[in-house]
Amino acid sequence: MSRAGSTTLCHLGWRDNRDGFDVALAVNRLLRHGAAAWWLTAPQAAAEAGDYVVALDAHQRRALARLEIRVGDWSGAVPSGARPLVSPSVCLFAGTASRFPYFAYYALALLRLGLDYVPCDGASLAHDVLDDANLLVLPGGFSTWGIDAAETAPGADARVRDFLSRGGTAIGSCGGAFYLSSGRPGWTGTAQAKPLYTHEYLQSGVGVVTLRMQPGPLAFGCPPTVEVPYYHGPIYDELGAGIEVAATFHTLSLPGRLAIDNPLDAQRFQREMAGKPAILDARGSRGRAVLFSPHPEMGDLVRKYIALDGYVRHYLPIRGFGTMRDTLRHYRVTDAPSFRLVLNAVHHLMCDEATRTVSRRPSAAAHDDGLVDVCRRALETLPPFGAGEENELLRDVASGIGARLDVTMAEPREARPATQQLAASMSHLEATMRDHFANASGGTAAQHLMEADLAVALLQCATRVARFDVALTAR
Repeated sequence: MSRAGSTTLCHLGWRDNRDGFDVALAVNRLLRHGAAAWWLTAPQAAAEAGDYVVALDAHQRRALARLEIRVGDWSGAVPSGARPLVSPSVCLFAGTASRFPYFAYYALALLRLGLDYVPCDGASLAHDVLDDANLLVLPGGFSTWGIDAAETAPGADARVRDFLSRGGTAIGSCGGAFYLSSGRPGWTGTAQAKPLYTHEYLQSGVGVVTLRMQPGPLAFGCPPTVEVPYYHGPIYDELGAGIEVAATFHTLSLPGRLAIDNPLDAQRFQREMAGKPAILDARGSRGRAVLFSPHPEMGDLVRKYIALDGYVRHYLPIRGFGTMRDTLRHYRVTDAPSFRLVLNAVHHLMCDEATRTVSRRPSAAAHDDGLVDVCRRALETLPPFGAGEENELLRDVASGIGARLDVTMAEPREARPATQQLAASMSHLEATMRDHFANASGGTAAQHLMEADLAVALLQCATRVARFDVALTAR
């Protein structure tokens, strides 16, 4: 056992905690509250690459035990190859060019990983919101054509470029990855790579794809292949300097029609995507970023409803109601395997010596009552389901979402989201979702269910972050 001042070095491992994302939640909340943590980039005795060494005081160790997080003693000093982690101070792009649900998929992944964030739009990017950030997350949406143009926000693109040039970092998925690429006006050129399709990007399609992971930090804790939703993300054929390929497209798992009726076909996938880069790790004179062509942040949530719209409908008469019901019940909406890609990207960027350390300005506490009301509204406004087994499946899915809301509402009051760090994200989620569900029209039953599922999952994850904060800070 090794001691540093009043703290003890401990091992926080994935295997010891059943590979659950409470490991990430714990380490990121510890970082937020000032603890020191190191990311292991190579196996060390009983520890795996991707595990953590954390400096814990006695109270923090007891709090983690109450939260059912297993930690062990660390023998000796921190290994020389371990990388110290900087606490992420995240801005999440959530303007009109990335409205609900685009930004909310990333909100879900970030909150599940224990990462609070400040929402921003083009106007705030053009002003000073990045002054207190070291990571900008760019979801899918329409930043594809530049934020100045997409949001009529002169100066936003220049501010993002300046942020990246002075120690800031970025993660982009789909439209965000286009924005971090090269070849079009308004793009940052952080990755010296031009997508095969730039302006006319809809020529690819929608589906669930399997990625082949390459050895390296973005693959820690992942199997050799990972399934991820895909919506017209950039297809790269030629790469310039300063880029490492973290994953390539491997197979098309399932074509999709959810939200956008443009299924990716197997012939196009094999001709234009198979073996091509799917995740880029870019670093050079225009900054450092991880670019996801697909959407790891959409995870099992979107995968579930793509399947409901196609796979389940097809196999319902073949395998019957019970099998299809169980298929839908066992998607891991708040524990999607692809969230590990997001976590690894954050850690990879946050343990670089060039990443600056910043502190968030304090903000007023937020409460979750309004978000609970929004979740209720999302369930109350689901379209009516008719007769037949397919509609019985839809009713079963809706019932499951409602049951999760009831469980979350039954949490003790002190465990609900009321911490300062969550104030900006919680109030923004409530306002944007309230507006969305009040004005939602059209769309399939699967899409409406997906959005209700997303709302409840966001509440669940924010509640769990708050529970960890209460446990770690109460004395």
